[in-house]
Amino acid sequence: MMNLRLFHYFFGYIFKSKTRQKLIFLAIVGLIISSFSLTVLQGVMGGLQNGLMARSKKVLGKGYIDLQNIENDQIETIEKVLLDKEIEFSKELELELLIEHEGNLVPTIAHGVDFSAQVPEFLQNVDKTHMVLGSELGRKLRTYFGARLNVISPGHTILMFKEVPRQGITLVSDYYSSQLPEIDGVHSWVRIGFLQNLIRKRVFNKLRIYSDLKNVQDLTNDFPFIKLISWEEEHSALVWALNLETKVMLFLFIGMSFLIGICITSGLIIFYDKIKIDLASFWILGLSRDKVMILVNRFSHFLTIFFCLAGVGLGIGFLLLLDNNTIVLMPDEFIERNIPVKFESIQILISFLVPYLIAVTFTYFTFRIFKKENHSFIKLIRKVG
Repeated sequence: MMNLRLFHYFFGYIFKSKTRQKLIFLAIVGLIISSFSLTVLQGVMGGLQNGLMARSKKVLGKGYIDLQNIENDQIETIEKVLLDKEIEFSKELELELLIEHEGNLVPTIAHGVDFSAQVPEFLQNVDKTHMVLGSELGRKLRTYFGARLNVISPGHTILMFKEVPRQGITLVSDYYSSQLPEIDGVHSWVRIGFLQNLIRKRVFNKLRIYSDLKNVQDLTNDFPFIKLISWEEEHSALVWALNLETKVMLFLFIGMSFLIGICITSGLIIFYDKIKIDLASFWILGLSRDKVMILVNRFSHFLTIFFCLAGVGLGIGFLLLLDNNTIVLMPDEFIERNIPVKFESIQILISFLVPYLIAVTFTYFTFRIFKKENHSFIKLIRKVG
């Protein structure tokens, strides 16, 4: 009960009109803004990065099984297990080729897909009669629907003329846009028989997985020769770059939080100086000096925790508002017309801990200085007298 009364008194000393401490009030506002900004920053950046990865995984899958060193009968067994587990996948022959159209020569990563089996969701509503080009790849080649394409495989040569690469003719049946330049500018899709005829081999080299990889990882126990490569492993450079982007932004905001710590130090020094006579009066009324100091220290921690949590709460509320908002905020040039949001418990914890730990560090040293300078209430009372 005494704790609540003292806390109420200290709050009144900070916020009441006649005695309010403007500097510590600014520090409190800074704590709220700091935790609020960190919450919003991580939520929006997580949404943007998640959107990019989700669009890429929709096309390239969440991973793939490398089939280059696996026999055909073993491939059929793996397929049967995947079908029994209701795992979405596509059997592919992926090759690096060249496409020529009216003098325009562009490299491509061609995906020969077995359309007679499972068809990836992103290709279900496109014309798969001939070759499907990424939208940017089609622009580079200056193609149109029904355009004649000369497909060249530099890695495979004609038996009689070993210097001449194998070539095939096909048409443009459709285009696909993933809204990712690294996919739309390079990738193409065609029936697997066309690529197998091009290289004169009836082979597959990938089982591309579109379901959660957790359901596939059990296969490595039953088939130890399987090499399962996740999307994150395949695109390790991009994942590293995205993580670096997040860490740099967090570092900048942490640096800004140190300015708030300096403001807290100045505000608490003034606040402690203002209330030291009142603390002496509590000592006169019967509280021990150690008890008074403990209460002051607890109040400082309570102040920091309360307003950091307030900032995080406001940040979560703002993110939920953005997530549920259907108003178009971004211009036409942006892929994401609404600001995407994704935040997890670890991000919320970081948003709270970063400003809290910085504030607690400065509060601790400020309190140590105050406690050292006011080691005796008797001397303080004598000075006032």
